[in-house]
Amino acid sequence: MKNRVTRRLCLRAASLPLWPLAVSVPAARAQSASAPGAGGSANSAVLQSLLTARLTQEGVALAAGRLDGGQLELAAAAREGVAPDADSFFEIGSITKTFTALLLADAVVRGELKLEDPVEAALPYGLKLRDSQGTAIRWRDLATHRSGLPRLAPNMAPARPADPYADYGWESLALFLKTWTPEVARDSRYEYSNLGFGLLGQALALRAGTGYAALLTRRVLEPLGLRGLVGFDGDLPRPVLQGHSADRRPVSAWHFLDASAGAGALRGSVRGLLRYADAAMGGFDHPLREAFALCLQPQGASNKPINPVGLAWLLAPLDGRTVFNHDGGTAGFSSSLWLDPQRRRATVVLANAQVGVNDLALHLLDERLPLKDFAATRQASIDLTPAAVAPLAGRYALNAQFKLMLRADGARLFAQASGQSEFELFAKTPRRFFARVTPLEIAFDGEQGVPAALTLHQGGNRLRFVRED
Repeated sequence: MKNRVTRRLCLRAASLPLWPLAVSVPAARAQSASAPGAGGSANSAVLQSLLTARLTQEGVALAAGRLDGGQLELAAAAREGVAPDADSFFEIGSITKTFTALLLADAVVRGELKLEDPVEAALPYGLKLRDSQGTAIRWRDLATHRSGLPRLAPNMAPARPADPYADYGWESLALFLKTWTPEVARDSRYEYSNLGFGLLGQALALRAGTGYAALLTRRVLEPLGLRGLVGFDGDLPRPVLQGHSADRRPVSAWHFLDASAGAGALRGSVRGLLRYADAAMGGFDHPLREAFALCLQPQGASNKPINPVGLAWLLAPLDGRTVFNHDGGTAGFSSSLWLDPQRRRATVVLANAQVGVNDLALHLLDERLPLKDFAATRQASIDLTPAAVAPLAGRYALNAQFKLMLRADGARLFAQASGQSEFELFAKTPRRFFARVTPLEIAFDGEQGVPAALTLHQGGNRLRFVRED
């Protein structure tokens, strides 16, 4: 039960490939309407056909949009029933982190704090936030996932595992901070942390003497004209869509207190997120231009050398340009947002099911980039015994920064790459497995026993990971 709960707790990071990201070269109804900040809008037959085709493979409903030089293209589709539209609300999960980072950057631009300042100065009760060397953790460390804080607080014990963040408040977070024993020095490694971004939002709110939602609404949503397009429960003009699991079963919505809201509380629409993207790229005049510029500058290293991290945003090279990405996921929703400022293009795809949409959004950003190959993820699998699976579990390293953790759960095997979410592997043979969340295969050395290494096959690449334990 504990492992199942832990998997559900994890807000997903940007769904990039397992190796460093270098991008190179039933009937549904489309919806359209003009967006604030855009030069116009149009239905897109291309977007529509992509969404309709994807829903034959997975998902319940999708909404997508592309902003290209001021022109807005919109589409939406549903597997059955009424399709959503550009104003339908989805849980956007970890895309919230980019808003929390913008809130931090705005405080820096206003001269209220510096990225190098210690976070503990904003905490009450004399709470300290120090690394393994006793050095104060900075705002920059939280906003770049380089604080050393774990992905989740170990004292999370949700009363309802289906809504895991609903009862994790400031008292619980403060208790964790009082008892936390850090294991590494700040800024020494990248470790994606929902806890860290929850703390970032909470600390900014404490410093301002208000709640996180009120602060973000006043300083970000209202100045960008996003209120009513992106927001929180209780402050939206429409209900949020029903979310679904990957196998299309309805699941509970997720709710957040201030201690974790900065990691994933926002709900958003396609129209709202494209306006947000337009603001980030300087498409219209607003007071947060400098703050966005600070967010999009490289601020630290991720676990992939060619993918530095800004304040929350991940950066990637594309044909000599830099593009920016953040994805989101909760138990019942998935989302992907991409920016290409040099081409003034942005794309967003929202799903009300826990299915991957990163490839769709990236393909809309550049049509040369391929969509997910479902044939590779729909292979037949075989059943293995727990005794056959157990020796495969362990930690495997591509290099010092990028590792793959394999976990056995009875006869099932799960994988988690550094900074990414856990996913299940399925056996083709006793020593070769494939994933259903993304096209990849893993082959273990040897015919039996504990393997010395594994080879990951993905996108024509062969990456060798050596076992560490």
